[in-house]
Amino acid sequence: MRIGIDFGTCFSLPALQSDDRTVFLLPPGVYGIPSLFYYDEWEGIQTGEAANKAGQGTDAVNLKRAVKLSLPSTFTADGKTFTGKQMAAAILAGVVSQAQSIARTKLITEPIDEAVISVPAAFTQAEKRILREAAETPVKDGGPGIKVIGFIKEPVAAALSYFRDSMKDHTRILVYDLGGGTFDIAIVEADSRLREKYTVIDSATLRIGGNDWDARIEEYLASMLEKECGFAVSNDPGHMEKIRREANSVKHAFSENICGAFPQRVRARIEVNGRNHNIPMTSQMFDELTGELFRKTVKETKRLLDANKDQPVQDIICVGGSTNMPQVQNGLKSEFPDKNVHFYEPEKAVASGAAIYAEYCDGKEPYLTDIAAFSYGTDCYPDFENDPTRRVIINLVRRGQRLPVSSTDRFRTAVNNQRHMYFDIFETEQDVREYDYKDRVRPILSAELELPAGLAKGTLCKLDMTLNKDGLLEICASYGNDLRSEASLYLYDDNGTHI
Repeated sequence: MRIGIDFGTCFSLPALQSDDRTVFLLPPGVYGIPSLFYYDEWEGIQTGEAANKAGQGTDAVNLKRAVKLSLPSTFTADGKTFTGKQMAAAILAGVVSQAQSIARTKLITEPIDEAVISVPAAFTQAEKRILREAAETPVKDGGPGIKVIGFIKEPVAAALSYFRDSMKDHTRILVYDLGGGTFDIAIVEADSRLREKYTVIDSATLRIGGNDWDARIEEYLASMLEKECGFAVSNDPGHMEKIRREANSVKHAFSENICGAFPQRVRARIEVNGRNHNIPMTSQMFDELTGELFRKTVKETKRLLDANKDQPVQDIICVGGSTNMPQVQNGLKSEFPDKNVHFYEPEKAVASGAAIYAEYCDGKEPYLTDIAAFSYGTDCYPDFENDPTRRVIINLVRRGQRLPVSSTDRFRTAVNNQRHMYFDIFETEQDVREYDYKDRVRPILSAELELPAGLAKGTLCKLDMTLNKDGLLEICASYGNDLRSEASLYLYDDNGTHI
């Protein structure tokens, strides 16, 4: 059985398609599954709500939040170190297990073995690879053991869900997706008369989200508590975890629309060393603390609209839990008075779209066409004999190209009997054909083409690069003046690990 998973920074949500409708695989009344990882020597690994409960007080140091945004990093708790892949695998295992249990209550007994996972609009190759490997980690090794059949950008998934409910040919929308960890936007066009019914025009990501709003409130609450308590509460992980949770509660309290109005005052209540502290906040204070973050999302939205003014949109569709904030709801209508601003299924649209895409992403029929979020190229010396110090990067695939896309470039050996050709692969937002190499820029992959002995200087070597429909990179190489002989190609990631 195929499902869609909205693997969120704060919450994850699994869903499937049944009889042309989305079934959300969560218990009644549950918002989502917390994307949390916890470990201590006594409890072992905990995820979801169990991790949320365990990671309180002094045990907060054993709780890892926002795993999705730190996949290439590690986390150490109680003397044991976990990779991002291990943590994501454990979280996804909990999501899939709960989804399977809820499916059975709906008389769906087929096992879950395939999934489409939603990702930010600009997720890197490393992050996608780690997430795919995490999902495909066998159950015996702590993972869900499911096959990832596709990735879909979060705002694009939300667009698929919206279009299913409001489909008109030649409709172009901008999806404004403000989640817990990222702000993603995409311009998507729908037209049933086209070969691909849905076309991504452009997309972008800012790595800010609801967690950043929480952080601004945390800083304020911590400073006020330090004045009242007379010591640095920020030095105590247990106190900071209480502040963090209360900051999140304050944000949600300001976002509660009660009888058509949002509250103007909220009181934060935090216990420190047996004493309860009440810290008042107003909506004006909230906007002063966090308004800069909202303005960054508006600036990026305007940039994307301006960059695509030859393909204008009339509707802005707002999704993501953080769009519930009145600052966002009122602010967007004020900033874009010429657009129709709609707030559509903030918490569910991405999961619904991922489930819809799971039914069509096998390529058997045209459905969705996306664009490359980054450019990909390799390094070379354009005139090695005359200037062996000048090194440039040649982009074989450029940002904004329609997926899937393939490209080839040719290079020559620099000396007689050269036994290896090395290709460093770079990922960048630069969409130019060529740019100068900078020492501070690290490759995402290193490819080593092993050559036989005796080749003459100037022997051609060809590098083929493909970015598939999910934006995943595939490369291969060959050598020889007839370019018909292939050699072994060894790939290494940016940590030097053979893959």
